[in-house]
Amino acid sequence: MTHSRLADGGPGKAGQVTAAICLLLLAASCAGSSFEAPAQVNEGPLRERAVTNSKENIRVSAAVPTPEEAQSIFGVDLGEHGIQPLWLEISNHGERRFVFLPAGIDPEYFAPLEAAYLYEDEFTDESYQVFAEHFDAASLDHRSLILPGETISGFVYINKVDPTLIVEIDLVGENWSGRFDLLVPLPGTDHTLQAVAALRGIYDESPIVDIEDEEELRKALEALPCCTSNMMGTSQDLPLNLVVIGEIADIAPPFGRRQYRYRVVEPAYVFGRQQDFSAKKTSRWIAPQPHVIRAWLAPLRFRGQPITIMQVSMPSGGRFTATTESKQPIEPDLDIARNDVVQDLIYSQSLAKIGFVKAFARGATPDDAAYQTDGLRAVLLFTDEPVSLAEIDFFDWERLVDYQRKAKTK
Repeated sequence: MTHSRLADGGPGKAGQVTAAICLLLLAASCAGSSFEAPAQVNEGPLRERAVTNSKENIRVSAAVPTPEEAQSIFGVDLGEHGIQPLWLEISNHGERRFVFLPAGIDPEYFAPLEAAYLYEDEFTDESYQVFAEHFDAASLDHRSLILPGETISGFVYINKVDPTLIVEIDLVGENWSGRFDLLVPLPGTDHTLQAVAALRGIYDESPIVDIEDEEELRKALEALPCCTSNMMGTSQDLPLNLVVIGEIADIAPPFGRRQYRYRVVEPAYVFGRQQDFSAKKTSRWIAPQPHVIRAWLAPLRFRGQPITIMQVSMPSGGRFTATTESKQPIEPDLDIARNDVVQDLIYSQSLAKIGFVKAFARGATPDDAAYQTDGLRAVLLFTDEPVSLAEIDFFDWERLVDYQRKAKTK
């Protein structure tokens, strides 16, 4: 039986070769790759396709780089870790000084060096330092005041979403704050903007009733169809229990702020067509409330603002039974989902006024209805200005509390 010299404390020839190979492999695995920062980030293509909002002598612009652009700028695939770089430009043409709050876009946004750290093992120590410094330099500096006449630009690193970013840019100065809402499509996934364009064209050739008086508005909302139907319009299904008033650009951010996102759902029909838009609530960490929202633009306007009627429901059992299956039993008490959404949107800080009207002109649900409801539809009026809870106003119509008291006394 033969032995190498490992047995008596010294490596034999085979052992030396093995050790050398191991060292080479270890060195290769630890070496990492090199990184060379681009001389300058080309913001031209981003600026050309950026979505812009301007008011109070301030202009904000936002765009999302394509995966190819992001790769060329950062040298890594940020999507691998669920990070979405968002390019912003803020121009201060006024006289006040202010700061930018990135948490308004995403409360769980990534600090530049935090995002860079995810790629530490991919580079040599020296190259990682260059990479981290480049990451930090490419970001939007939110730690300094934006002075009068100044324009700043750069990237904010947020959690990846699909299909459209609802970007809320919060600016704060002395005794002043401003919010700028933008709908920013991800490259190649512009479902929301397509839906907006489609909505605007629905009534191009049909008359739209423009209402000024609140009592006339109440009557018009009560006269709208009570329920969804089948494709032929021969059945009455779920009650249309929510109305929102406001421009699409004013309505989308409040819903997005409360984590509602566009999702395809089973069709329902109102005005002879299936829903113009549908949404569900999303969450990264826990199962969200599984409310399903279907929306139809109505042939009505209130003081120039579009009116959208909605059906809100949720599966029986809520988040404990929600699945991705298309058809599930509906929670029979439909008012729970309606009230949940109303309360949720109160915290959007864009809700200016709340009211309730009767959803059924005859004051009763269909005789064969497989659900319970107080017969009311909530009416929400949105604005593009921040609104605190104490500032929310109310339409002098039906009072929800009266209907709840009636139900308890029966």
